Amino acid sequence: MAFGLGIQAFGDGFRTVRSPGLRRYTWLPALVSLGVVAVGLWVTFGYMDALSAWLTDRLPDWLDFLGAVLTPILYLLGVLVGTWLFGFLAALIASPFLGDLSLAVERRHGSGPAAPPGLLAGAVGALGREGRKLLYHLPRLLGVFVLTLIPLINAAAPVLWFLFGAWTLAVQFADYPLENRGRPFRDTLTLLRANRAAALGFGACATLALAVPLVNFLLVPVAVAGGTLLWLRLDAQENP
Repeated sequence: MAFGLGIQAFGDGFRTVRSPGLRRYTWLPALVSLGVVAVGLWVTFGYMDALSAWLTDRLPDWLDFLGAVLTPILYLLGVLVGTWLFGFLAALIASPFLGDLSLAVERRHGSGPAAPPGLLAGAVGALGREGRKLLYHLPRLLGVFVLTLIPLINAAAPVLWFLFGAWTLAVQFADYPLENRGRPFRDTLTLLRANRAAALGFGACATLALAVPLVNFLLVPVAVAGGTLLWLRLDAQENP
């Protein structure tokens, strides 16, 4: 039930950003996402060419047939990993503009802080907030990476990475309403930890969408709207 609440919030976010009056808040984050993902994948494909050639040259003669299989697999991995990674990076870069979208979504639902910060103060605050999130995410990223190197445990690596991505994106996108209110980042973590299933339901949808090329550049505004709705609903449950 709680897991479904997160899924519903993500779907409602998609419908919300298409509403009249909110579209003007979505085009800039979407363009930033498209640019970052396009450049990121272009760079990734360049490295994939070099990596594919390097691995193919080192195959023994009797395994030459694997070269035809190895290259498509490498490109597929590059697309899947690259789109997620650069989509997340796009969300970080576009963060100064996303608070306004979150605020517009809140006000559409009859809530929101009375006096949001000015443009300069908001941009500085947003960048500082993203730095705080990175300090939270990076040790956990390292921990998951280390676990994937341990024999037997690494058999569960795909599940671990998926859960890590889902939690990371839930934290990322549900934080904007609290940032607009000037509340500390730990308040976001407290609420999501108390509603972990709902957070993972939302994050699972975001993770899957972020891995789909041409769809992921639209994800950032959708996920901001959905994360805002998720926070509103969880906060209403915690503080009726």
